[in-house]
Amino acid sequence: MIRFNKILVPTDFSKGAESAYAAAQKLADTFGGTIDFIHVVPTIKYLAESAKRLGTPIDINEDVYPKVFEEAEHQLEKAMDQYLKEESRGEVKVIIDRKPSDTIAKFASSHNYDLVVMGAKGRDNTSMMRGSTTEKVIRKSKVPVFSIEGRLNEHEIKNIVMPTDGSNLSFTAFPMAVALADTFNAKLTLYQVLELYGNSVLGNLPNPGKDELVAVYEEVIRRLNKFLTDQGIESIHIQQSGVVFEDTVVITEGEDSRQIPLEMKVEKGVSAHYEIETYTSENADLVVMATHGHSGFAHLILGSTAEKVAQYVKKPVITVRPDKKLFK
Repeated sequence: MIRFNKILVPTDFSKGAESAYAAAQKLADTFGGTIDFIHVVPTIKYLAESAKRLGTPIDINEDVYPKVFEEAEHQLEKAMDQYLKEESRGEVKVIIDRKPSDTIAKFASSHNYDLVVMGAKGRDNTSMMRGSTTEKVIRKSKVPVFSIEGRLNEHEIKNIVMPTDGSNLSFTAFPMAVALADTFNAKLTLYQVLELYGNSVLGNLPNPGKDELVAVYEEVIRRLNKFLTDQGIESIHIQQSGVVFEDTVVITEGEDSRQIPLEMKVEKGVSAHYEIETYTSENADLVVMATHGHSGFAHLILGSTAEKVAQYVKKPVITVRPDKKLFK
């Protein structure tokens, strides 16, 4: 099963960014592992150029950045002491860069982190649920990103929703969703939207005479089990119950096995992202989704649908990026 041995928490020291501290500790309590903090100092090239033009005897690299570094490291260590348990505390990192989102995404990937935990909003507070920096990290990160606003209460996570379009790309998020449902003792819901005017990735269904929603459900479950087999994920299998839309995920580890209730919801709608936002806002306690979908589920982060879902959905969101091999 999935483990979070290394968790990275980016922060700009704002109230919004602080939401991630306690959430990261909750995950560390559950999954183990250590938590590192990172702060990206925006480059102040314009200040250096202005100082040169005015003849001001200031060297940015020698007079300004060392003090900024020292203060940032002090704040990171203070935040760790205040919010994290001693056994969970890792390292602090301060980096100067022009684009914080690029730096965070690259740092997480190059240092082999298992998860990035971010406040949905930092200083770039907007009317959207997720500010611009968080949204860009979600789009660019190869490492799963958990974005949250407010307090995470693990005891309130009863239903984890995973949007899907029936493609292997969207199924990439399933092992993560299963691991979290297993950990939080929650139900897992697959949510499929059939866009009325879109091209469905499901194509021609094998049983056209059946009720369309039932046929979609059966095809998605068939494809998902095949995906798990093809990817060599032997510890997870979907066991169909015979009751339409209600099945069981079986997790096998050695001689032990556990079961998770699995429900599938298939709905028709004009707009995939609108239906997903509405359903998850009303029914989900946690949303897990792939950052790239296909065709009718529309353009997940490659296009507008996933960006809108990630920006506006009013629940904690974990995004998972598919392996490049699945795009071929």
